[in-house]
Amino acid sequence: MAQVVTIGKKKYAAGLSWGPLDPEKPLRAQAVELARKAKDTFYVLYGEVEPMVGHCDSQNGVRAGMACLAPLVAEIWPANTLLAGVLDDRTAVGVQITNGNIFDDVVGSPEEIRAWFEALSGDRAWDFASSPWGPGEFHKDTFFAQLSDKTYKPPKLRSVGERRGMAVRFGILLLSALIVFLGFSAMLQHRRAMEERLAMMSRHVIRKVIPPATIVPLESFVRACREALFRIPSETSGWDARTVSCRPDRVRVLWVRDSLSAGTVRELEGDLNAPVSLAGEDRARSDLPLSVPTVLTPVDRLPALSEEKKDLASVLERYGLKYRMESGSFLPGMDASGPAGGDVSIDLPELPGGSFLSDLARVTGLSVRELVWSGNSRWILKGDLKHAPISFHSKRSPSGTPASVPSGVGSGGNGKPAPSSSGKPSGPAGIGRRETVQGPAGTARGNDTGNNPKGFDPDEGRDRGSALPSVHFSPGK
Repeated sequence: MAQVVTIGKKKYAAGLSWGPLDPEKPLRAQAVELARKAKDTFYVLYGEVEPMVGHCDSQNGVRAGMACLAPLVAEIWPANTLLAGVLDDRTAVGVQITNGNIFDDVVGSPEEIRAWFEALSGDRAWDFASSPWGPGEFHKDTFFAQLSDKTYKPPKLRSVGERRGMAVRFGILLLSALIVFLGFSAMLQHRRAMEERLAMMSRHVIRKVIPPATIVPLESFVRACREALFRIPSETSGWDARTVSCRPDRVRVLWVRDSLSAGTVRELEGDLNAPVSLAGEDRARSDLPLSVPTVLTPVDRLPALSEEKKDLASVLERYGLKYRMESGSFLPGMDASGPAGGDVSIDLPELPGGSFLSDLARVTGLSVRELVWSGNSRWILKGDLKHAPISFHSKRSPSGTPASVPSGVGSGGNGKPAPSSSGKPSGPAGIGRRETVQGPAGTARGNDTGNNPKGFDPDEGRDRGSALPSVHFSPGK
């Protein structure tokens, strides 16, 4: 008689009756027929080449969906196994596997299972025979550990009337959905009638409140990323950082190694003093927590998207950075045909800093999403241009007003380059000074020739032409 046994923290059904099935016929129909002939409630299928069915009644706490012990033993132990184990003072189990098929699945008192085991142990030469009474060594903890191996998924008991039960449950579910639909339709109809009535009675204009825009400030974001990158050790045990992704909530580093002899994952964790996750062969990933405060800005203080793009383009032009649209154009006199969009992606040869960072941070509505280092001292700054969804004529300056020129950048009144904040010229064509910051310590440098990445020289970029970094905007006016 089947009953429930507890092994470790899991419960299994043991003591089922087993028999073979014809693989040429539908297995479920055969299993249900055999279970009903034995007046049993549950059944379980096991085996593909030589399928078998185990069946039992619903006594002693056995229920549908419970894992079965004998198929799990047949999966883990050899094809000819005689195994017995004592679970507690009153319960023991025994399983006989012959040629990969389940021949015996018993549960009872330790005395009963011992007599069963001793009667079969000398019957034949077993590939594996073990019990607490001999022959062979039996360790209860090892037995439990092997059964708890998550590699093997034991089959579970199914009810012989599960299809009829599913039909009943489906009918109840369909009826419940119909009731919910009718109730929801009645609620919508009532709400629509109330709205129409209020619209007729109202003599006032209802203003829709637009929530403020959430902006991640550029300067505080880059500052937090910089501090997090400086915490990455300069030397690791054979691992190199392949990519770095900095977001407002975390910094993620992808580590790679040339071979297993370069260094183990545990050695990498010891160097980082932080846990890492496996990301594939010779790859690992580490995360550093980050917290960048956001700023809520009322939408009536934000310019239109077209004005924001011109402000951003002006800053980029002063530093010799090219920009392009994936489709359409927002330049004056060339209207875009696509929908408005504010996604921005800026390719930079170094981590932004110095006057370029402060000038870029003055672009109203610029919110940062991610700062990515992809090797060879190349950084990608991704963000959004938060803009006013409607026009606020009373709050905005007249159309055509030029964007404010950041201090230390641009031309003076006489057409010459304006002096920088240090009193020195800012360079040819009004290009501001840039701060060179090397990539994360311990990273692979690619084609770099020194410990520091190549600085951002706008004049040299002009000579190269296509080598200049680029900025991508989503289409919009």
